[in-house]
Amino acid sequence: MNQDTPTYEASSIQQPARMREVLRIAATLGKPQVAREIILEWLEHDSSTQLPESAWKGQAFHHEANDRSFTAVRDKSETADTWALRSIGPDESVSDRVWTTEVTVQEQPGHEALFSVRSLVKSPELKLRSQPTVPGFMEHVASECDLEQGKAKVEKDPWIIESDYHASNLTEFLVDPDRRTPAFVLTVSEESDDPHRPLLDPQALAVDTLGTAKVIVLPAEFTWKLTNRFGKRLSVYRGAMRVYLPGFREDTEQETGHDLFMPHRMDSPETAGRLGALLRWMAARESLRRMRLGKDVLAFASVLSPSIASETENLAASGASDAERLAAAQGHVGVLREELKMALEMQQWLTEENKSLESRVRESESRFRGAQNRTRMMPDRGRMDRPRPRYGSYDSEREDRPQGGYGRFSRGYDRESRGYDRDNRGSDREPRGYDRDNRGYDRDTRGYDRENRYDRDRESRYNREREPRGDYERPSRSYDRQADTDDRQTGGSDWESSGGWNRRQR
Repeated sequence: MNQDTPTYEASSIQQPARMREVLRIAATLGKPQVAREIILEWLEHDSSTQLPESAWKGQAFHHEANDRSFTAVRDKSETADTWALRSIGPDESVSDRVWTTEVTVQEQPGHEALFSVRSLVKSPELKLRSQPTVPGFMEHVASECDLEQGKAKVEKDPWIIESDYHASNLTEFLVDPDRRTPAFVLTVSEESDDPHRPLLDPQALAVDTLGTAKVIVLPAEFTWKLTNRFGKRLSVYRGAMRVYLPGFREDTEQETGHDLFMPHRMDSPETAGRLGALLRWMAARESLRRMRLGKDVLAFASVLSPSIASETENLAASGASDAERLAAAQGHVGVLREELKMALEMQQWLTEENKSLESRVRESESRFRGAQNRTRMMPDRGRMDRPRPRYGSYDSEREDRPQGGYGRFSRGYDRESRGYDRDNRGSDREPRGYDRDNRGYDRDTRGYDRENRYDRDRESRYNREREPRGDYERPSRSYDRQADTDDRQTGGSDWESSGGWNRRQR
């Protein structure tokens, strides 16, 4: 190949980077101040930098270090005190992939603090090749700040069922209408040496899906609790695992997404790794569906605008100079410009996702209509394969009918005589003028007599004395084989002239 000719990879057009959202987390928080400190400490340790003093005081700040940027804003009002942080940094393995993490803590008087996390990525990849994982600070926040989702605690360890009481609580948790995260129920086989060790590693799965799913380990001795409550159709046992999505009920349909994975899907490191990746993506997609943006999850942009307005008012009230106010305004313009750019990229991604979804829906509808048409055109194989009776009087209810359909012994066939028995013809129809005792026709109805073959006294079409029509003479109806043979041998004139035997001697 000529080296000057570009290859496909060299001539391909580089795809533009696009922004997309990966996962969302929403929960209530017991210690908001401790949660802010844990997040800031994690950022300093992860980026190997030192944040400004304003960051530790809970004020707005902007800091850049080691290809990373950190921006925090705070909005205080009479109804709420909201602190929001945005962290932007490159991916460790892919150079053109950039991750964005948004964290929001909102305190309201008389209510529990709200905690939310968003994870976004900017990459030219058409399909993201990275597994969705929650930020590293989630483990510390969950263990030290009383993080809860509804009635369930957000914990980095899986929930291990150890008693009938816990099993009963599990069934109630699965049907809880307020549950917003999937429940991954991992069962343990009866043959397992460790009753608390399923085939899939529950600890790693619980850490990777912290806040987006609940991981439960169900030993074999407690699986009957789910079977008694939901039936075998929606239960799980013998080392398998099932995903119970939010909105699950006892009368739900199995085809609504509550997937069941058998043990062979996780009995080796390769299959277990693939299933773990699938479960992480499933939890991430469900978080985007269930956690409502603007209500359950607060975006950084929703706090940025009011915080800028509040800061501008504070500068004017404090008597700041024009230069200070101008510098603050320029910083606000730069932040808003970046925010607008990110919003446009997110809008483009949502538009592409909507088009892709519509395309998949149309394709599914087309396949469904094609399957319906094929079903209508296919013959009824059950009707075609059904054994057909050989006679109209076939009776399928006969006890002596052998398998195969046709009952020879019920149709007058006599094996001893190798013939048919006239007295038993296998038909239940009423006789139509046929007298079984006389073996012939009734004289009064059909004029046929077995003893006297023809009734010469009665005028009928069989009367020998009728006048013949034309050249056809009925009295000479009988055929004389001997005469015919003689004529052929002698070459008689009757045979030659008529082209055959004499019509009058048939």
